Amino acid sequence: MATIHGLAAFAQSGLAGLQATQRDWSPFVGHFTSWAAMTPLRAAIRNDVGAAEIATALQSADAASAEIARLIAASGRLLSRSPSAKDGILQCVCFSECSLPGLLGHCERYGRFGWIFRKDAIYRAGGRPCVYLSDEMYTLLAQQGRAGDGSGDPAGPWQRLFGLANVYRPPGAGQVQDFTHEREWRLFGDLDLDTVAPELLIAPAAFEREMRALNPEVPVLPIDVLHEWGL
Repeated sequence: MATIHGLAAFAQSGLAGLQATQRDWSPFVGHFTSWAAMTPLRAAIRNDVGAAEIATALQSADAASAEIARLIAASGRLLSRSPSAKDGILQCVCFSECSLPGLLGHCERYGRFGWIFRKDAIYRAGGRPCVYLSDEMYTLLAQQGRAGDGSGDPAGPWQRLFGLANVYRPPGAGQVQDFTHEREWRLFGDLDLDTVAPELLIAPAAFEREMRALNPEVPVLPIDVLHEWGL
């Protein structure tokens, strides 16, 4: 643990000090792309795919994700999507507040291009942390969320609360559904990157120069470096 950095953080505030010394607690949230592009990689180990094939598939996934990153840079927006269309959840932009070492595992599921924001900036924009509930509690909240508050507002408080809910089902309670490791946040609606600017971009090393050119005011961290550095 870096003692000097921790003490300097406590000089800013107690919260900053705690975040600096408790390394599993991050002041940042990140949005990564693309889940669809990483589909072959998520099944690679289960399907006993060889290392060379995985490397080739990763290059293809990065190329597909890069196309989306270019569109985001051109539009200046992260577009909202429904994380669970069958449940009628409001469209949102999803983030994770996983710690720095956790980014490697997270990007292997969601893509290796990421936009990192200060958590408090996303909160001011309307983003909120998700809640993880039992099947019973989720079902009750889903019923109320779909019914609304009677005002006719499609994004009323009950719909928003339902939109922040996830099912939590640990081992031994039926089919496992445990995504608490993602520490997910959701922001309803699109995110304007001019209004809420990212603190950092993450990209594969092969695309670092291009991402710097597309986003000249934002530093870029190659995700490969984190792996090489032992995170």
